[in-house]
Amino acid sequence: MKKLTIIAMTLLTLGAASQIVEKNIDKEEVKTVVSTNLKEQDDELDPIYFQHDDDKNSSLFEKIGF
Repeated sequence: MKKLTIIAMTLLTLGAASQIVEKNIDKEEVKTVVSTNLKEQDDELDPIYFQHDDDKNSSLFEKIGF
């Protein structure tokens, strides 16, 4: 019973702490940082290039790194 009480109090404390942190976050600043540092990748114009030396002659095992 004592262990269950400790676990319950721990969960309540973590939940309360997360609520306090969430209320103190400046949401506008987070939006600004995310919009300036993270950009969407346009799949059609900028494909991912894995830099294989000779893609046409490489086997499947060479392409995946074996």
